[in-house]
Amino acid sequence: MKKFFGKLFSRFREPKWRHGKLSTLLTACFIALCVLLNVAVGALEDEYGWRKDLSFNGYATTGEETEKMLARVDVPVELYLLYQNGDEDAQLLQVLKRYAALSDQVEVILTDINKNPGILTRFVGDEETAVAADSVVVNCPVTGRYKVLDYNDFLTISYDVETGTFSQDGLAYEKRLTEAIVYVSREHLPTAGFLQGHGELTMDALQVLTEFMVGNNIDCRAVNLLSGDSMEDVDLLFIVGLQKDLSDVETEQINQFAQNGGSIFVVRDFTDPLTDIPNYLALLRSYGVVPLEGVAVAGEEDLGSYYGDEPLYLLPYMCEMDMTLPLTLNGYDILLMPAASAFETPAEEGDSTLSVGTVLKTGPNAYIRSLTDGQNTLERQPGDRVGELPVALYAHRMHFNGNVSRMFALGNSAMLTDEYIYQRTYNEEFLTVLFQELISQSDLTLDVMSKSAFHPALRAGGQGMGIALLIGLPLLVIIAALWVLLPRYNR
Repeated sequence: MKKFFGKLFSRFREPKWRHGKLSTLLTACFIALCVLLNVAVGALEDEYGWRKDLSFNGYATTGEETEKMLARVDVPVELYLLYQNGDEDAQLLQVLKRYAALSDQVEVILTDINKNPGILTRFVGDEETAVAADSVVVNCPVTGRYKVLDYNDFLTISYDVETGTFSQDGLAYEKRLTEAIVYVSREHLPTAGFLQGHGELTMDALQVLTEFMVGNNIDCRAVNLLSGDSMEDVDLLFIVGLQKDLSDVETEQINQFAQNGGSIFVVRDFTDPLTDIPNYLALLRSYGVVPLEGVAVAGEEDLGSYYGDEPLYLLPYMCEMDMTLPLTLNGYDILLMPAASAFETPAEEGDSTLSVGTVLKTGPNAYIRSLTDGQNTLERQPGDRVGELPVALYAHRMHFNGNVSRMFALGNSAMLTDEYIYQRTYNEEFLTVLFQELISQSDLTLDVMSKSAFHPALRAGGQGMGIALLIGLPLLVIIAALWVLLPRYNR
């Protein structure tokens, strides 16, 4: 053996090996080693997700809420990334692989729609979302539910009230994917019931709201207690625009629903009655909610509290509380309330089992204009109540059995029914945090904020850093080259 290795090494010392074949062999071995190392690292990344996301906005980084949710997923979830002509979205694929690395139940399936066109008929989108290239289908074979997310679902659009323009400002990869996985994997979804039988707004009139709720993993159905409907499976009861009083039996049913931990979402317009509805008013007062007669009008001196030159179109201020903190911190606090109804300011002291707070309020010089005093004007009149007015309240009550029920009272139905308001304000973001508070299964609307789409220094109006990089880096290369080459040229 010693003789064999001695002969082998002597062969390698020959000139033809030292200057030719040995170099080639070593180079080939080095390349093979690099390839094997790269394959191994790629496999480890796919399995464990060890790669660090160093992008400025951390678009592929999943937060604590997502990781907790994925730990609770106990059924298989398939993430189909659809692409065409071998051109998949590399950035989106990296995000999907991170989900697969975090849970053994999640599988990423790359699907070329040219080779597998049947997937376009197996999964069907809706009016706003089509199954096409660069879309993701989140599917759970066990529950039979799926959700289609296209390119537009992963973008967030901001609206500038002053200029009246939209702009792309965020990436919602994590938010949309996490909520879709929750939707398809849950055995049961929460249900919102809409009370009927008292002149309330119908399900058809509330279509914009119900479509938004269904899109955010909440089932919706009408509830007519007078016809014998049950609230057994209802998590959130809506009472929108009640015109006739509740019966004693209905009042008892709703009180029992609340004692069992159910939540109530009350919506009132300034045209809704405040007389001959004692049972309904008693229900509201039990949560510290006292509606005021008349319409809330912004004071003209409170600039920024109303839209354009229309003081009847309130831009309410969002009060600081745990529920609204994610919105105010991210600038999602622009809402619109046309012809709003106001409520009495909650008492600071009183029932120890009840807590009431103001969520939305007017400016300090707003006033309430009565429509029954014969003045027939929206101008401020002597005797009008003037000051900061609550236009949305949130209350929670501890019951004798230990359950906690919640009530949210909103003084404007247009916020829920007008598609224009959804498109031009942060109405959807506001409703999302509301449902997270009101529905006990809060992981259906996770507190996951979108990532910034553009580096701040590279935004329009702030391009100085980008220009400096474009010019500076090539210039540094040229200077370095001259530094090396000029001395050689002068020899």
